[in-house]
Amino acid sequence: MLFSARFRQGMRAAVPIWIAFVPSSIAWGIAAQAHGLTLQEILLMSAVVYSGPAQFAVLAPLAEGKSALQVLIAGFLMNLRFLPMSMTLAPFFRGVKRLPLALASHVVSASSFIVPYLQFEKERESNAAEVQTLDGHGNFAFFVGVGASSLLVWIAGTGIGYGVALGFPPGFEEALKFILPGYFAGLLAVEMRKRAVALVCLASLLAAVPGALISPGWGWLVSAILVAILGWGLEARK
Repeated sequence: MLFSARFRQGMRAAVPIWIAFVPSSIAWGIAAQAHGLTLQEILLMSAVVYSGPAQFAVLAPLAEGKSALQVLIAGFLMNLRFLPMSMTLAPFFRGVKRLPLALASHVVSASSFIVPYLQFEKERESNAAEVQTLDGHGNFAFFVGVGASSLLVWIAGTGIGYGVALGFPPGFEEALKFILPGYFAGLLAVEMRKRAVALVCLASLLAAVPGALISPGWGWLVSAILVAILGWGLEARK
C-alpha cells in the first residue's frame, strides 16, 4: 500500500484522538496563561514536550521560579512511559531507517500509541494481514498519520486555550489555577479504587511537608521520585 494511502488511513483513525485532545489542550492553554506563560512559550512547550500530564506537572514549578534542571527532570520522569510504548511499536516498523524513526518518535503519546498498536494487531490477526504486517513502511505511514495530525491538533488547541483565557475578566486567573489540581484529581479519582494508589497518595501526603522543609528547592522533586519508586515497588510486588 502506498505511503500516502496509509498516512490518510492513519489520519482517519486519529479523529477520536482529535476530539479528545480539543478540551484537554484548551484546558492546558488556559491553565498555562493563568500561570504566566506567553503564547510563544505555550505553543513551544506543546510542540516540544507534547505530553498533557508532563505539561500540567511542570506548570506550578515554572510559575514558582524553580530551576530549569528541576523542571527538566520532572518532565523527563513523566515522559519515561513513552519508552516501553516505543519499544512495543518498533517491531511493526521493520525496514524503516533510523532517522525517520527517530524523528517520528517525537509524536508518540498514549493515544498515538494505542490506536496504531490495536490496528496493527488487528491486521496481523486477520486472514490476509500477514504480508501487510511485514510492510514496515506502510505501518510507519499509518503511525505518522495518527501521531503528526494529533500533535497539530494539540498545539492548535493550546493556542486557542490561551486566547480563551484572555477573554476572562480580571482576577479570574486565580480561579483558573485550579485547573491543574483538578486535572490530576480527576486522574486519581479513576484509580483510587486500587489499594496501591491509595497508599501512594498517603505516602505523598506524608512526604510533602518534610521534603519541603528539608530542601525548599529540591524537596518536592526528591519526595516525588521516592514516592514513585514506592508505587512502582508495590505494583511489581503485586
